Amino acid sequence: MNSITILTTDEIKEAVNAVKKIKPGYATMLDLYEMIFIAQENAKKDIRINDFEIPKDILAVKLQEQFPLINISQFIIDRSQSEKLFNEICSILATSDNELSQTVRKITGLIENNPLKLDMLFSSFLKEDEALFNNFEIDTGVDKKILAFIIYNSLKPSLNLFAEKMSQLLDKDKEWNKGYCPVCGSAPELSTFEENGKRSLICGFCSHKWESKRIYCPFCENTDHETLQYFDIEGEEEYRVDVCDKCKKYIKTVDINKTSRLIYPPLESQSTPYIDVKFEELGYLPGNSDPE
Repeated sequence: MNSITILTTDEIKEAVNAVKKIKPGYATMLDLYEMIFIAQENAKKDIRINDFEIPKDILAVKLQEQFPLINISQFIIDRSQSEKLFNEICSILATSDNELSQTVRKITGLIENNPLKLDMLFSSFLKEDEALFNNFEIDTGVDKKILAFIIYNSLKPSLNLFAEKMSQLLDKDKEWNKGYCPVCGSAPELSTFEENGKRSLICGFCSHKWESKRIYCPFCENTDHETLQYFDIEGEEEYRVDVCDKCKKYIKTVDINKTSRLIYPPLESQSTPYIDVKFEELGYLPGNSDPE
């Protein structure tokens, strides 16, 4: 179902530069993301992921009932490479010369003074231990959202590669008709229309891509065309936003048939914050947002 393609540095730069030409106001932000994307793609070359076995009887039930293969706490990561990437991302963000850079320097100092803390934070992130992050923010004054952003992006190459390995267990001949990721059960953050005209969803956690119905809300499984609609984005014909008036959620969609530029899904998600602002003002929520 899925296939991991490692983009080269030149390909990442090409993708980012194409978006910067369209959206020059985001150039500074995109320059930072470009460096992070390059670091993540390069990290994939050195990551080694241990095997994870699902007993055959349990796997059979999961496939039959369309349950996700694993939960987030079961992801296996390359801790050494994730730690290396963590330090690299911190170095990138520390160059931003603003309030963010000050926070990142503080995080770096805290980790350097307690090497075991980073490993603990990785584990707590995968266990979705919000209490630890809340306490960390209270004890240190560090914004937990910034810390979580750095940790997630440090783990992301491992998450992608582990998800790819696990996806080999999926039944490729059976349609996946659920809106959640077949690998980890997370909600999609992006939708795409492929060259064959089919629609795919991309997991907001592990980036696994799977085929989906075209007229369909992945968040509440609504298929009623009267309560499903989409909006084109003026001046950017490759984008549209699919909304559901039943659950009041939306998902960004990229139609790769309507642009000649290289589409890199993480870039598309991060370079369209104005879409989030507009549709949240209209009363919709991003489908992969955390419930209040």
